[in-house]
Amino acid sequence: MSETTSDSVLGRIAAAGRDERKARAMTLPKALRVTLAKVAEALMELPMAVIGVVVQDLDGDRVEEVLDDASLLMLLDGPARCVGAAILDPVVVGGLIQQQTIGTVRPADGGPRTMTRTDAAICAPVIDALIERAAKILDDPADKVLIEGFQFGAKAEDARTLSLSLDAADYCQIKLTVDVSRGARQGEMTFIFPKPEARVDIHDDDDDAQDDVVSGAHDMASTVMGLNADLNMVVCHLNMPLHAVRDLQVGQELALAPGHFPSVQITTRTGRVVGRGVVGQVDGTRAVKPQRKPLHASQPLRRVSDEAMVDMPDVEEFQTARRRSDEVEPDDVTEEELEAAMQALEEVSNLPAVSDHAPPSLIKDTVSDIDLPDLDDLPDLADLPDLADLPDLAANAG
Repeated sequence: MSETTSDSVLGRIAAAGRDERKARAMTLPKALRVTLAKVAEALMELPMAVIGVVVQDLDGDRVEEVLDDASLLMLLDGPARCVGAAILDPVVVGGLIQQQTIGTVRPADGGPRTMTRTDAAICAPVIDALIERAAKILDDPADKVLIEGFQFGAKAEDARTLSLSLDAADYCQIKLTVDVSRGARQGEMTFIFPKPEARVDIHDDDDDAQDDVVSGAHDMASTVMGLNADLNMVVCHLNMPLHAVRDLQVGQELALAPGHFPSVQITTRTGRVVGRGVVGQVDGTRAVKPQRKPLHASQPLRRVSDEAMVDMPDVEEFQTARRRSDEVEPDDVTEEELEAAMQALEEVSNLPAVSDHAPPSLIKDTVSDIDLPDLDDLPDLADLPDLADLPDLAANAG
């Protein structure tokens, strides 16, 4: 009886110690709750608090079901070429944008808007700092391996594109319910990380693919060029009343606005414009020739290696020709000519300076100091031509 009582007491003491240790342990939900508040304050001076955390397993085939096109969808690049995802509620994104632009968060009003790359760029530092700092304070090694090394990669266009990038078999979904600016807004932040055991299969597949590339079985260039890309060619946009659209019939012709055809816009399936082109034909089939912009229009050519792509004259040849034209060959000038030139320069340099407004007396004195040549060589007046043909100046004056 005493042994049973002793074992029971020791068991209760051990259980109490385990419960106390679990309470002090930094679990994944606790780490995310503590880290998000510190990150939002440090990066944006924004009060944010996690009011709920749900961690659950997610089958790889059901990833698309938890994605929403209205939310901000972001790809996360992880270790060993693994891919995760971060989904931010538009309400949370709007709060972050307002804090960064106007310095205050207002209650959500109006309908949802389309998320852009600018939204992803503003939210990316918060996501990266949250994952990095939370991974450092986790006590469970399994939780640390789950999220460590992931960071923002790119914005996904839609839910389908993001789901195609997440090709692991099993995932862990972490859904955070957050409060923004002390009750001004409330929304959700969701993270999807591939489980560590599922990453091994992905890594092995990548190693096999790498071996195939090394052996020559697959060529990356041919694989990329063989992919299908669905693009739409938009000739122009027409504004029509609803009754006119309702009365449209097969074979009816629509008048295009002047200045659009044959220029077209090349758009993706989501409507994003990726380029422009010109409508034409190839072997009797309609075709569009894309208009390519010059490289310097989007990427400045500043390096020495880019000189061949810049349509500019050769500066070195111009400078060489300029130096050759300025050089004087000593063989073409005699010593007597050099001495005469030096003497002329010396005489000119010794001339006194005369201002434009100098008094006549000063100019007279200055001229008298100049050693002028004798005028004996001038011709006599008798040798000048007769000017008898000139009109009578006295008569004209009268």
